[in-house]
This record gives sequence, C-alpha cells and structure tokens, in this order.
Amino acid sequence: MFDLDRIENCGLVARIDYHETIGSTSDRAMEIGALDEAQLPLLVLTERQTAGRGRGANRWWSADGALTFSLVLAAPTERLPPTRWPQIALVAGVAVCEALQSLAQRAELRVKWPNDVYLADGKICGILCESIPGSRDRLVVGVGINVNNRVQKGPAATLIEHDGVARDLTEVLVTVLDELDRRWRELVDGNFEEAATFYREQCLLTGKLVRIAQAGDSTVVGICRGIDNFGRLRVQTEGGETAIVSGSVVSWDE
Repeated sequence: MFDLDRIENCGLVARIDYHETIGSTSDRAMEIGALDEAQLPLLVLTERQTAGRGRGANRWWSADGALTFSLVLAAPTERLPPTRWPQIALVAGVAVCEALQSLAQRAELRVKWPNDVYLADGKICGILCESIPGSRDRLVVGVGINVNNRVQKGPAATLIEHDGVARDLTEVLVTVLDELDRRWRELVDGNFEEAATFYREQCLLTGKLVRIAQAGDSTVVGICRGIDNFGRLRVQTEGGETAIVSGSVVSWDE
C-alpha cells in the first residue's frame, strides 16, 4: 500500500486520485484533466493497472510490484508553447533515469528517444505524454516503471531482477516525483539545456544505426547523433543529417 500522506507532500502533487485497480491511469487523468475545476497538478495512482497504454498500439501491462501513475500538469502556453511539448517526454525520461540511478547506483541506466528508460539491454520504464482534447494548456504524463515485478517475456528489465532488492513503492514514487518536479520547473522556466546535456550523456542510441518509423509509412534510417537543442533526434542519413521531431525507433544496431 502507498503512503498517500507522504506522497501528497511532493511538489508535483496538489491532489491524489487513488485506485487499488484501474484500467488506465492516463485515461482517468484525461477524464479529470478535462474538467475546468480540476485541481492541478493531479496524480492518478494505482496499485495495479489492467489496460495501460503506450505509444501507438502498444500496451503497458502492469504486474504486481510495478509502479504506474499519471500526472495532469498545467502547461501555460506563454511559457511552454505546444511546439516545445516534445521536450516533455525527454525531460520526464531524464527525471526517471536520475531517480532510479539514486536508488540503484550500480545500475547501467540509459534514456531511449523519445520516451523510454533502459536498464542495460531491457526496458525498465515507459513514458507517454498526451495533450488533453480541447485543452491548450494541460497535458498528461503517464509513467510505468518495473520495480518489484518479475518480467515474464520480452526485452524488459526490473530493479528487483537487477540487484535482488525489493523496494518500497512509495519511496520510489516520491524519489521520481521529486526529480520530475525539479526538471519540470526548469522546463517551464525555459531551461532545457541542463536536461538535454544529461540526455546526450545517457542516450542509448548515439552512434547506433537506427530505423525510425514515421507517420505515412515513411522510414528514416541512419546513424544517431544524439539530440539537438530542441529535443529532436539527430540522424545522419545517406542524404545528410536530419532532425526527427516524432516517430518510433523500431530497431537500433551497433
């Protein structure tokens, strides 16, 4: 069980919407975030998520011991216009990576553009940032982290399988929220440079041959050169360097 009183004292939490079981924390966050009277920042938290969503048609299955939550954040357009919203997933990934590194100091953690955190060769965290339909200044950040759950299949990783240590989920959540609060405040204040520097240092894809699927069935193939100052992925193709704003990295090779 979560210590809700402790969580409520985090900087990124004005209200908690808690559920023992829920289909999708992000669906619930979308529902509440669409209400004008919603108190923000809002944390939607659950012990178990049964129908979590990832990018596109991907699903995020939450087994017992995983940490799944969504945040509804106010993004004032004059300080964080929608053109900068692609930076949010990167900043969230940086915050999660920093938090997990403090909890597992020997873990080999990396960020994978645009919205994943990897431990060694396995995905340990997925992040999904979505705008709320009809709203120009609110968004939902959904986060799923493998903490005490066991991986049954697929290229995934968990903290407990990394070092055998069972962690208190409240402690993990508070650590992540504190890092998210710091990085979010930086971003809203117009400072993306510090997070971008960390991202470049921990980028899983830099120097690798990547294949990126984009809308309209187009594909970009080339060598990843990290991210630029806007958070776009730099890819050196046969025709020159291109900056990718959105897409899914479907493969990467040395």
